[in-house]
Amino acid sequence: MSFSASKGYFLKNGKPYFVISGEIHYFRLDPKLWEKHLKLLKDSGANTTSTYIPWDWHEYEENKFDFTGETNPARNLIKYIKLCKKVGLDLIVKPGPYILAEYEGQGLPQWLLNKASKNAHAQDENGNVISPDLMSYMSDEYLHYSFLWYNEIMPIISEHQESNGGPITMMQVCNEVGVFQWLSGKIDYNEKVLKLYNEFLVDKYKSIEKLNSTYGAKYNTFEKLSAPVGKIENKQDYCAYYDFHLFYRHFYAMYLDTLIKKIKIFNINVQLTHNIPGWIYGNAAELPMLISTYEEIMRTRDDILFGLDHIPEFVSFRNAHSDLACNKILEAMQPYGPVWAAEFQCGTREHHVKSDANDLETFYFASLAHGLNSFNYYMFSQGINPAGKGFFGKTFYYQTAATAKAVKSSLYDVIKKVNGFINKEKENLLLSETKSDICVGLYKPYFYTELTTSQMLKDKRLDVEKLGLQFDPRFVREEIFFNGLLRGLQTLNFSYDIQDLENTSIESLLKYKQLWITTTEFMDADTQSLLVKYVKMGGHLILYPVIPTMDLYLNECAILKEKLNIKVSKSPSPNKVTVFGIEDLFTVFRDKQIFESTKNEVVATTENGETCGIRKKVGDGTVTILGFAFGYTSDEHLHLYEKIVFLDGIKRAAKISDPDIQFVIRKGEKYSYLFLLNYHNQKKSFSVGSKDITLSAFSCKVIKQK
Repeated sequence: MSFSASKGYFLKNGKPYFVISGEIHYFRLDPKLWEKHLKLLKDSGANTTSTYIPWDWHEYEENKFDFTGETNPARNLIKYIKLCKKVGLDLIVKPGPYILAEYEGQGLPQWLLNKASKNAHAQDENGNVISPDLMSYMSDEYLHYSFLWYNEIMPIISEHQESNGGPITMMQVCNEVGVFQWLSGKIDYNEKVLKLYNEFLVDKYKSIEKLNSTYGAKYNTFEKLSAPVGKIENKQDYCAYYDFHLFYRHFYAMYLDTLIKKIKIFNINVQLTHNIPGWIYGNAAELPMLISTYEEIMRTRDDILFGLDHIPEFVSFRNAHSDLACNKILEAMQPYGPVWAAEFQCGTREHHVKSDANDLETFYFASLAHGLNSFNYYMFSQGINPAGKGFFGKTFYYQTAATAKAVKSSLYDVIKKVNGFINKEKENLLLSETKSDICVGLYKPYFYTELTTSQMLKDKRLDVEKLGLQFDPRFVREEIFFNGLLRGLQTLNFSYDIQDLENTSIESLLKYKQLWITTTEFMDADTQSLLVKYVKMGGHLILYPVIPTMDLYLNECAILKEKLNIKVSKSPSPNKVTVFGIEDLFTVFRDKQIFESTKNEVVATTENGETCGIRKKVGDGTVTILGFAFGYTSDEHLHLYEKIVFLDGIKRAAKISDPDIQFVIRKGEKYSYLFLLNYHNQKKSFSVGSKDITLSAFSCKVIKQK
């Protein structure tokens, strides 16, 4: 196979390769226009196209398949694959079983939905079917029919894969696994799920005594255990839900692993992939949580590559930090592969969302600046659904680069410009890097919350106050970590990297001058010990808003507090504090951690005069601890981030006269690139060093320099 993934980028014929793909759905287009759409994509500078292959479309009745257009010309998949080869485009195929894609039944055949038994479906805690089109992933019946579909479609993919002279270089395995659970808050309690959950617990704990010790419970046998339901009322409930989150990461890995094993039977050797959803209403704060749901399979398999869905809907200063943050998190969790976007916004799904071509041009160049090194424009071509097959109606996607009639829009010219830039710069751009002295720690357990605080579930299952806790992990990760720290650092033009604290080394962390960690009251012993070691060996740890004193099951674990010799209590005070000389800095909660000031440098005080922030030397390093929660809602918050960064002599990589302009410097082997980004709705004139620059509203400029 000449196409594959490697660390940091794709390879084709052994050389670094930027995949520029465009999504075109053959089943949503007039077959007479297939070639015209593909040629438009090719002429834009793209090298790849992508499509779903709907199971429902091709197995129109049980055991009746059409891949050659006998019943409908738009079912002639074989012809479409050959056209991709003829036009000179590689092909990414996505044969399900699920495709979603706003297709009726999520792409599952209607005949299957009609005949599937209750046991095949995902079920709520009362045994009711959650939705007619939501199957339980590991149910025997669902897998049986999915494998029968694979028996028909996989030989076609195998025949036309690249190693056999065809255009197919990548294949997506299912689609957005777990997305229903995140959106609806409905947990699958199918009997097969519960059986696998029990087996998971037996394998994890080995003895019921060990589980009881962890949970603070008194179960006699594992058989007496049941999956958690309803709200969390006590520590035992919390422990059960935490393990249920771990189980579901195992469950998704098991499902994808089962599909991959079936795929391999057909001698398919293309690069496998899967896409991660997460942007919603123009915000990507939940996307890192969804990345975390694939934690186990990312850790146990390196032959399937995960790609992001980058769909900002509209580009603004409010979400300008999101793509960089998600790219860095994926890079930290998937170090064996490139950062790529399986769905890269090109148009919009909702007619009421107006997607401006100039705004998207800025987003595209910003994504290149932020380390995205392959993508799939979604959707390149608009589609018209076959009769009765569109979930939301007739038209699929608006304001795309090409209409369903293969007429170019203003976005087409933007795409051609971006593709031209990528193709001109080639490996120098693809292999370019940013440099950072700042590391932000990713602690995945804070993201394991989709079963207790879903996107659409208004009545949360977790109330931290019932457990004697102050900090909800979802709040910390979204408002303190994602929309606070990461947004603040980017706004200030400080480059940062992210490291997965559960999958890194002390050597990797010590490459950075600073390590920032946002915390809740709990953290496992190994991670606490790693942070202590980082400080004692010369690092600067910035930790807030609380020192963890419990492990992930809320049992006592105060390694950080004890090894760093921190004496702390809790006290209420007005929301505003003075920190590093900055007065009236707003904090989210009245309760703050109060530290003993003896032998510590006091850096923050409450309005009551109590010490709520300290800095101290420990071993060869330094720890800065702030006992209060803050995000980014005022200029004081930016000043605080900046002051702490400056403590270690960290400087910006360039001098820009206007602080509203964001910039990124990427250094390649031959050239460097200075990306200048104006996310504001007004023209900006400023200087870069001695050079005067003017940027239109919502625009980008790239300066290439040796």
